[in-house]
Amino acid sequence: MEHKNAPASIDKGVYIIHNEDFKTTPELTFTYSSEKNAIVDVEKEKENNACIAATGTFLHYFLLLLLGFASWGLLWCAFGDEWSWNGKWFRPAVVAAIAWVTGDMLQMATTLPPCLAAILTGIIARNVEYLDMRHYTEIDGFMRKIYPVIILGKGSLGWNLSYMKTNWKQVASLGVLPWTAEVVTLAAFMNLLLDYPWLWGFLLGSIYASVSCPILMPTVVRLTAGKNLGQNWPQLYCTAGGTDTALSVGVFGVIHSFIMYDGDDAYLYIRTACALVVGAAAGVMWGSLARFLPHASDAYLTELRVLFVVIGGLFASFVTTQFGWGGTAGIAVLACNATAAHHWAKAGWKLNNNPAATAYRVMWSAVEPALFAYTGTFFVIQADTKKVMLVGFGILSVCLAVRLIVAFVVCYKLSIRERLFVCCTWVPKSIVEAVLCPVAINALIVRGDPDDVRIKYAEYLMNLIVQAILITTPIGFLLTNHLGPILLKEKHKKCENETESS
Repeated sequence: MEHKNAPASIDKGVYIIHNEDFKTTPELTFTYSSEKNAIVDVEKEKENNACIAATGTFLHYFLLLLLGFASWGLLWCAFGDEWSWNGKWFRPAVVAAIAWVTGDMLQMATTLPPCLAAILTGIIARNVEYLDMRHYTEIDGFMRKIYPVIILGKGSLGWNLSYMKTNWKQVASLGVLPWTAEVVTLAAFMNLLLDYPWLWGFLLGSIYASVSCPILMPTVVRLTAGKNLGQNWPQLYCTAGGTDTALSVGVFGVIHSFIMYDGDDAYLYIRTACALVVGAAAGVMWGSLARFLPHASDAYLTELRVLFVVIGGLFASFVTTQFGWGGTAGIAVLACNATAAHHWAKAGWKLNNNPAATAYRVMWSAVEPALFAYTGTFFVIQADTKKVMLVGFGILSVCLAVRLIVAFVVCYKLSIRERLFVCCTWVPKSIVEAVLCPVAINALIVRGDPDDVRIKYAEYLMNLIVQAILITTPIGFLLTNHLGPILLKEKHKKCENETESS
């Protein structure tokens, strides 16, 4: 008999899902026949299981609360009144904590992504004048150099390079063509309707067009686990979405550096042309070292491998920003981690199921609430906000339609149902958008740029992206979650059923 109480683990090469133990009733043998007693035993077992689960959840959150207060006390004692309850750093910490709590509550109550509650927490905190991260540009700018390293590094550890080589046409077309179509459409409509400069339009488009794989990746894995679908959906979504993200981060960095950094025109053009290629080459070279370093017999093999990719990514991010080579670091992190994961897989570590992947997941869990909450504090409701948002809603509708039509067309080898599923997963915009949208405002504030026109462009960029996050994230999640089981059907299911019946 199959042991159904054992936890099930599903390895799809991208994400690992650990299913909860199946709640089943043990077989009971009675010398006295009584169905009533059996039912009572079943009910008691259910009550015991529920009680154990509730106790575990309570203790989990109690421990986190205890650690939070202990950390606050430590910081207060170490750094003085700046960390007191009315100090300078207390408010950002409180907003991040509230964002984490409300995000968890939203997810438990509705299954929606917690980032929605986090960004709303930030918007409320700003508009009740409790926190404005524009007054914390140094710390916010510092964190926005770290966020991409964690996000991009986490995703690329799951890339299967063999799959990408075999299916490069499908991955490249789905990753590049919908993105390009949306960027061009957005820039054109922004110029036409809001008199937005073309260069700023492409800057906005490079963020706006990014798909958010981490939001739906667990759902995609859950929907496809253990099914014969004729397509490795987690890898297709992960790698094509990663290509889309690489374009967003790289192109944004290049255009942002071109706009914000002064210098010789010839150098600016050379840097713009070479940034992405240099990033990819540097990332592959650093990642290739993972084949030899550290040595397989090193006593600290696991720790050194994790530090190798994390510190390498952080170094690339800070150095390239220092010299104005925006976009280079993001591409380097993607190339480095994908290459390193490829070599580690040959040495026995599973893709995205190894200590390095675990380290990135822990770091992302820690920074995600703060990222969305702090991004929300840049959203300010002003006199012209209503007009911009109405125009923005129309632009979002058109851009999303163009994006999905192109995605539907480029997947012509798939069935109609499968192409519709791709469209569902290509709706959400959230993570890259949240990371990059305040970068232009921060840069102008740090430079002390008095140009009100540039500030207005940066405000438009910020508002339109926050609007896109709030609208597309829940829609994309709900469409994928509810339509996915209908759209994805197993191949040869009829043949399998006939075999079983015979």
